[in-house]
Amino acid sequence: MTLRDALATPDLRRLQAAWAAAAFGGWVFMVALAVHAYGEGGAAAVGLAALTRMVPAGLAAPLLGRVADRCSRRDVLLASTLIRAVLLGALALAAAAHVFAATLVLGALFTIAQAAHKPAQAALIPHLTDRPAAANALWSTIDNAAFILGALAGGILAAAIGAPAAFAGATLTFLLAAALLTNIKRDCPSLATGVAFSALDRRARVLVAVLSVSTLVEGMVDVLVVVTALEIVDVGEAGVGWLNGAWGVGGVLGGVLALRVATRALPLGTVLVGAPLLALAALPGPAAALVALTTLGVGYSLVETAGITLIQRLTHDAVRARTFARLESSYWLTTGAGAMLAPLVIALTSPRGALVIAGAALPLAALLTKLVPLRVATAARPAAA
Repeated sequence: MTLRDALATPDLRRLQAAWAAAAFGGWVFMVALAVHAYGEGGAAAVGLAALTRMVPAGLAAPLLGRVADRCSRRDVLLASTLIRAVLLGALALAAAAHVFAATLVLGALFTIAQAAHKPAQAALIPHLTDRPAAANALWSTIDNAAFILGALAGGILAAAIGAPAAFAGATLTFLLAAALLTNIKRDCPSLATGVAFSALDRRARVLVAVLSVSTLVEGMVDVLVVVTALEIVDVGEAGVGWLNGAWGVGGVLGGVLALRVATRALPLGTVLVGAPLLALAALPGPAAALVALTTLGVGYSLVETAGITLIQRLTHDAVRARTFARLESSYWLTTGAGAMLAPLVIALTSPRGALVIAGAALPLAALLTKLVPLRVATAARPAAA
């Protein structure tokens, strides 16, 4: 696979550019919301803002996936993008007026609309190219680059001109994304909307379960990054930023690597998620932590790219978006659960013990579900349409 494969058609290029704009704006929103919440009520308000975003989005995602299977996926993407642009404008007004309850509600609605994007995009990509794995690898690279740049921009904008202005600025990125999506040829919804899950679909559900373990671990690592910086390697609060930045850089590198390793990315990715955490627990140190988080980012990018590609191959087009919606729902719920689980594991063991448990979880899940044979068996199967 090459970058040319990932950008093979004009519509595919528009889709990737629209995702870049929307992902960048989404991270500006998330950071600006956290900064604004902290100013309104401290750390408790930040946690409340995260909870009110994650849970409704996780519960709404399966319904949104059904909508994406019954409608044009391009239209779902366009509607999701335009709705978020409108909500950001309303968020800017609510934040400027310091109506925190309205800000929470609007933030929840924004994230619900966001939950429709990835399932619709994942289901649309096989319609735009016969090399979806390359497009998925670039998608992951863009996602991680947007995380780095969007989070940085969100923090700078919120600090320099305030969260309301940051929300207003993010509105422009969604309007740009909508303009790009408008120029993509409208796809037709599948006529086989009543198709039942086949044996391949059952394997897809197993894959979704393993990917859910990966996002549970991701939620734990969100907490463990802070604990590692402050307690294990003692690099202070600034070190939290450096380690998160290393994670994002690793994600960009992983997207590039995924272009080369194709479906082998899944077993390799599970190892590259688990091994760095185990190594860091055994040999803690500032340099080791940076290397570990960079490697972790590579692993997560490989797991995500391969997971998307395999689900695209394993599912019929008529139910593809709802399968990805299950994954999206799981993402919002399991990352939150992982963030709550990590302090408990730390209390029962130790910070380094929590690193060991988090590091072992995903490789063990992949082995127990025999995910490697699944990869081999489906490597040559084309996407159902």
